[in-house]
Amino acid sequence: MPYPELIIDWNTHPQLADNIWQAQSAGWPKTLTYNGPDPFIRRQTRRAAMHYDVAGIEYEIPHILSRDEYPFACTVEGGSSWVGHIPGRENSAQGGMIAAFLRRNHIVAGRGAQSRFVVTVINHPNGPVATP
Repeated sequence: MPYPELIIDWNTHPQLADNIWQAQSAGWPKTLTYNGPDPFIRRQTRRAAMHYDVAGIEYEIPHILSRDEYPFACTVEGGSSWVGHIPGRENSAQGGMIAAFLRRNHIVAGRGAQSRFVVTVINHPNGPVATP
């Protein structure tokens, strides 16, 4: 049984779509596992996504535009992830798109296959993300 597909359209959210396209092209997974709305987990995941370590010293990724991590902070795969910078309006729209998608597809954290979904970018000028 295929997983539900969250479609991100470059025609409506170009910088969001490009950030996800770049992350997936760099090898980050297309299939994600919803981790649930636990604020502690999301806070920890988001913190990990926004920092990096050099020789044991932690640095924060600079604030340029709005930081957008992929895989999403609400997923098991999120955390030490790809971070891009997109306009705040596209980043805010993404949260609503994900929430509506999860509700519409009855995706529930901790339910094995019922927690998984695929993220697909469409209409990107470079075409679909190449699969390995």
